[in-house]
Amino acid sequence: MLIKNQLPKILICDDDKNIHLALKSAFGKEYDLRSAYSGEEAAVILKKNYTDVVLLDMEMGSGADGLATIPKLMEIQSDVKVIFFSGRTEFDFVRSAMKLGAFDYIPKDSAPDELRHAFSKALDNKKLKKKNSQSQHEIKSVTQKYALIGNSPSMEKIRKQIERARLSPAPILICGETGTGKEVVARMLRKTLTDGTLEPFVSVDSSTIQSSVAESVLFGYEKGAFTGAEKSTTGLFEESDGGCIYFDELGNMPLEIQNKLLRVIQEKEVLRIGSSKPISLDFRVICATNRDMDQMVSEGKFKDDLHQRINVLQIIIPPLRERADDIPVLLEHFATLLANGQERIQFLPETVEMIKAYPFPGNVRELSNLVLYLYSMCEETLISPLDLPPKFQKPFKASSSGHSTQVNNAFLDEVNFYSAVELFERNYLNHYYKKLDSNVSKMAQELGMDRSYLHNKLKNFGIHQAKTK
Repeated sequence: MLIKNQLPKILICDDDKNIHLALKSAFGKEYDLRSAYSGEEAAVILKKNYTDVVLLDMEMGSGADGLATIPKLMEIQSDVKVIFFSGRTEFDFVRSAMKLGAFDYIPKDSAPDELRHAFSKALDNKKLKKKNSQSQHEIKSVTQKYALIGNSPSMEKIRKQIERARLSPAPILICGETGTGKEVVARMLRKTLTDGTLEPFVSVDSSTIQSSVAESVLFGYEKGAFTGAEKSTTGLFEESDGGCIYFDELGNMPLEIQNKLLRVIQEKEVLRIGSSKPISLDFRVICATNRDMDQMVSEGKFKDDLHQRINVLQIIIPPLRERADDIPVLLEHFATLLANGQERIQFLPETVEMIKAYPFPGNVRELSNLVLYLYSMCEETLISPLDLPPKFQKPFKASSSGHSTQVNNAFLDEVNFYSAVELFERNYLNHYYKKLDSNVSKMAQELGMDRSYLHNKLKNFGIHQAKTK
């Protein structure tokens, strides 16, 4: 039996004490009932205590008290369900109460079962709205976190493939180097169900599945099936019922369990260890790999029939170095996520060019880590080339004075004379601006420059306007 504070909380607002006694006698074991004898008292209680439903007498005192109370209660707690309780049945009266925000109406002479039904309907509506709100939050969160960022032709092609593949029950194989975003694509393939929620998504790291425990993890087991099996346990396939099961880096799956995996995918049913009764399931299989699966099959490292079964629809994600034009929008995306509504870091144009020139063996994941590094380690929000880690500094050659004075020939080949001069000027001034703690007067004196001219230069380069986090 539920303890008192776990029961749905219902506030009875009526100026007739006999009503309170009758309702507590009828429903005291089903609900956490509280009493108020006026609209003002109900408002005070609502301010102090969260309430699920208010049963409101519409004819307290002058008769207008009930109607006037509805908007007051809704203002205090917007999700409270107000059921008005009255002997009056005139259409205009009922309509007025509903317009003010009342959830339902029930006559005072209703039987207990009718009142119980009204309570249940109000509570179910609250649960549904809460679930929908959580679902929308989850969808928004997933959409933000798992999104394909970039406007390159390859990204547009993948988006179209995802839209088509999402509607298909066929297995999907996602191919790409480590860090390209294979799981992002996999999660984007999830469908939104009719109730507004996202379908289940179970992720399996194939490389961590040990042959000795793979069956119990994937297929589940019955109580007593082996030593230590103290209760029946569902496997990952059962958990994915009605949704997707995602095998990350499938090429690492041990050969010993590939045949059993094939049977489950073919038959869409699992047999728990220790059971003789198959369990029918409805799931979609999504796999990802960073390896050449055809070569693995030819070398006998992967079952050909399993490969044929999972490689029905294929999505290939290109490495970041092949879509470097997407890097600027990816930088903005990661910087915005890290800022979380606060001021975010920004990148000078030459900084972006240096980042684009880097090959990114770790792909998008490495780029994300770079933005995290810059956000954490840089004192200013405006990121210059000198702020980048050493491996990104190839276009620059540091002089003995400690600041960048030369640009290598490969980089110069990509810019004209004036751009190269501007790049040198910007980084030279930015170096001294940091070195002298933003003291423009001292900087002008040390560099032998007119202060007004220097101030305008710094302003034009966006250096003097950079704020510290």
